Amino acid sequence: MRVLVILLLTLTTCCGQSGQSQVEAVLKQLERAEQTGDFDKYAGLWTREKAAELENIRRYARARPEVHYRVIKTFVQGDDAVLLAQLTSDNFVTMLLRKEDGQWKIQNQAFRNTAPNVNSVYALLPPAPGSFARAGSHWEQIAPAVAPDWQLKAVFDEAYLYIRIESNAALPAPGSTTTKSPGVWPVLKIDTSDAGEFVMFDAVNIGDQATFDEHGKANSHRPYASYMIRLEQKDHEIFSTSADLHPSPLLDVTGRDYDIRIPLKAMGIQDSRATKITIGDAQWPKSVIVSLAVQRYPR
Repeated sequence: MRVLVILLLTLTTCCGQSGQSQVEAVLKQLERAEQTGDFDKYAGLWTREKAAELENIRRYARARPEVHYRVIKTFVQGDDAVLLAQLTSDNFVTMLLRKEDGQWKIQNQAFRNTAPNVNSVYALLPPAPGSFARAGSHWEQIAPAVAPDWQLKAVFDEAYLYIRIESNAALPAPGSTTTKSPGVWPVLKIDTSDAGEFVMFDAVNIGDQATFDEHGKANSHRPYASYMIRLEQKDHEIFSTSADLHPSPLLDVTGRDYDIRIPLKAMGIQDSRATKITIGDAQWPKSVIVSLAVQRYPR
């Protein structure tokens, strides 16, 4: 039995390393394609849908021998992967990849001028639901902290910190037409016993969806509800996400409830069994609005 366990652990580790090396090999191929200006090779590294879109930039392809990528972190989860890389001192890229016909393909990428937090990969590829969600997310069992126009509930399990903001009035669904933000909540401070202190910005913004005529001129505008969160530590962003015209696996708005899920690994918490979490407004521990000790849900 012991030999079998060791063998299974070895195979799991090898498979994980194999997936990581395969994803990083795609980055090396991308680097070579950009260096040589080989657009066919470049487009072939993307998913079929994205490759079709890239045809619009074929005429701009040129050799760029100065391009060099340095891997910062690679995270593989099933048939999906996230890769963080650096090009120059102020040019970083986050890539989302997925398997298509058994081959890793680039699905999307985003550039930024500051280094990404390595734990952001756990928000870009969130874990499976934890025990609280699997049990049915019984929020009625969680005691709230009450403010004048809303109340706050929070609970955590082995995978997530779950936060629910309950408004006194119904909230517009993400992406639905609205001209006025339905509410304002305080910036929340999250204090953990083993990973330090975090600040979470949560808001409902008004987005603008435009349509365009054949000349590329906007001919209509539609305001819509856009929900967002941003988690920071020591004034540096860990991750941000939004639910608007596109859904987010970490945000859900139904009726009066604004539900937020923060992967514990994104906060650097690997084992929540000894973790203690307190949530308050930005003035915590001298909170003037809300403060609560977060309950841990049993596994």
